[in-house]
Amino acid sequence: MFDPACGSGNFLTESYLSLRRLENDILRETVLDKAGSGVLGFDEAAYSPIKVSIQQFYGIEINDFAVSVAKTAIWIAESQMMQETEGIVHHEMNFLPLTTNANIHEGNALRMDWKEILPPGDDVRIMGNPPFVGYSLQSKEQKDDIRNTYVDANGTTYTTAGKVDYVAAWYFKASEYMQGTKIRTAFVSTNSITQGEQVSAVWKPLYERFHIEINFAYQTFRWNSESKQKAAVHCVIIGFCAEHTHEKKKLFTNEHKFDLVDSINPYLLNAPVVFIESRKKPLSNIPSIVKGSSPVDGQNLLLSEEEYLEALKKDPELSTFIHPFLGAKEFLHNKKRYCLWLINQSPSELKKHPFILERGAAVRDFRLH
Repeated sequence: MFDPACGSGNFLTESYLSLRRLENDILRETVLDKAGSGVLGFDEAAYSPIKVSIQQFYGIEINDFAVSVAKTAIWIAESQMMQETEGIVHHEMNFLPLTTNANIHEGNALRMDWKEILPPGDDVRIMGNPPFVGYSLQSKEQKDDIRNTYVDANGTTYTTAGKVDYVAAWYFKASEYMQGTKIRTAFVSTNSITQGEQVSAVWKPLYERFHIEINFAYQTFRWNSESKQKAAVHCVIIGFCAEHTHEKKKLFTNEHKFDLVDSINPYLLNAPVVFIESRKKPLSNIPSIVKGSSPVDGQNLLLSEEEYLEALKKDPELSTFIHPFLGAKEFLHNKKRYCLWLINQSPSELKKHPFILERGAAVRDFRLH
């Protein structure tokens, strides 16, 4: 198993524990003699009943402290399961001191060659919960990560790469890594990559260049945790591969219900793979959409109702230059807001009002910086 954004190792640890519990269940049925007195012919020097090892679990994490936590967590899990196995085979398992290696690598997964960490093979399974960072909230380094990852066969960054969620880069890296194999990948993600303009930007390169196929998906669900300050995040889970399969796909509509379907598209619907892309011209004979009101003044020309009343108290003649400002927020919530409207006003008249001069200087400083 490979988690290329493993954090403190929860996915790796839980997967290891689940597989080892299954293995112990098998040992109970197959290794013990009928009387349950012990292992038949068990020779520790020549044979170990344990086939699932933490050496089969790989991860990448950028935070050094989280790397240490992940390694420790999986070692503790190994110790716990060894003790459980001892109780089944009635034989002491010598696993201390710890000699097995937890393959957790420190670094930026988007700047690393995954094949050097774990050579791709049909038995590899990738899963994880890569970071959710919307494109408007990404740091310069994160934007650079996206640009360096979302590149075409010639190494040129896709033009839409600047408007995708950070998590999308892991989908690209995984699709690239899986080429020519039967590897399966599953990621927890924000549902933003399955809605609106991001769908084409995120998924079209993966379908056209890597020929991926979605094998199963959980439609949007709210992220739940025991934290008192729960994040207001809506997530999806998407499983995919880089080969064409004829098997039915599982489309989960809630935790306990799924439909078997022929196809799951990037909108997580039982429908053909079609991308709805932005266009500058309307399909029908209707007026084109134009850009609406988009203030670029650093909010210095806008006034709250309190600011408006205070300004008029000091200078009643300002009423000539202040008009109501109505946007979606004001319309929906019955809020009052105002703006300085200085079009077609003479400079000599504007200079008579310190409030206007003050706000104008603030706009100028905002645009300069």
